[in-house]
Amino acid sequence: MKKLIILLLFIPLVFQGCFSYKTVNYSQISNDKKQKIIIETIYKENIKGKLISIDEKQITLKKSSELKTVNKEDIRFLSVRKFSISKTAEVVVGGYVNSKKN
Repeated sequence: MKKLIILLLFIPLVFQGCFSYKTVNYSQISNDKKQKIIIETIYKENIKGKLISIDEKQITLKKSSELKTVNKEDIRFLSVRKFSISKTAEVVVGGYVNSKKN
């Protein structure tokens, strides 16, 4: 029973650690993929949301139920959420090693 509880607590941590954010250029973002994005503006504002649309002049993200549009010239940094196989492997191997110690 104790191992089952530990396993149930461990599963969300595995999937949380599987992703990281990679800085990309504006031109590298594809409109056909509905990616999760973080934008840092020139005003030091961080906006995190799901991509709704992108064109040559602006990008629109959905944060909760609110749409946020940012002009291209107002973007300082742009990061896209990517699956990280190395982070996933670290978490799985670390969890396995810890379970063997108990």
